[in-house]
Amino acid sequence: MDQKKILTHMKPGYKFWLRIGQKPIMGAGRYRILKTISRTHSIKETSELLNLSYRSCQNYIKKMEDRLGAEIVHTERGGIKGGGSAELTELGKSLIKKFESIRFKVICDDKR
Repeated sequence: MDQKKILTHMKPGYKFWLRIGQKPIMGAGRYRILKTISRTHSIKETSELLNLSYRSCQNYIKKMEDRLGAEIVHTERGGIKGGGSAELTELGKSLIKKFESIRFKVICDDKR
């Protein structure tokens, strides 16, 4: 392939995340977890849809909450047959909005 063809086929790649100091809070994967929980209201269903273990989802959420020092997903246990629920707190919803806002800015700047 000649130089011109190589250069025309190149596309930028980037990765970003939200952090406090040097502690990462949320990148694309954790964003997908929160976004899916906001739709499904279920950590179990979220883990199945994203092909993650239930425990992994819980651990990612716990790590974010520990670093923030606040709850981002409020859960309620179900009865004997299960059926609990998961709701994002206002902070959880704000994290999604912040991530989407930054992503939008990066993508729009990239297209200029």
